[in-house]
Amino acid sequence: MKWLIIFAVLLPLGVFSQKVILQINERQELVSYRETSLDSVLANPDLPYPVESVDVRYVLDLDEKTSSYFVGGALTSVLPIDTYFNETGGLVVKILEDGFDYGLVLHTEESNPSALWYWCTEDMTMVKKMVNFEFIKNS
Repeated sequence: MKWLIIFAVLLPLGVFSQKVILQINERQELVSYRETSLDSVLANPDLPYPVESVDVRYVLDLDEKTSSYFVGGALTSVLPIDTYFNETGGLVVKILEDGFDYGLVLHTEESNPSALWYWCTEDMTMVKKMVNFEFIKNS
């Protein structure tokens, strides 16, 4: 059943090798100075930064359970991940790095895609909302 759900979510991307590639061109950082939900940060941030242009890419290998992070085309890190689906059907990608609670929440539907990066601490919740991005199909 789990693989059927993963297949159904990734099918719109044409992904059969179990990789999700997220190319980010613009994002907006939103901060709340308390531990709270991502929805709360999006609705009422304490500090909204202006939209910034970036050249960032995540290559998420769901078979190997890794996240490769590229900035300006250069590989900067490869980290282990854990994945699950949240209550809204979003693919939650927890990046597993000791002492940190961060990752991505992805909705890959062609009709209404969205991508968020999050980082949570005891006294802060940060969300980077992807404004201009695309899910790239594997060739």
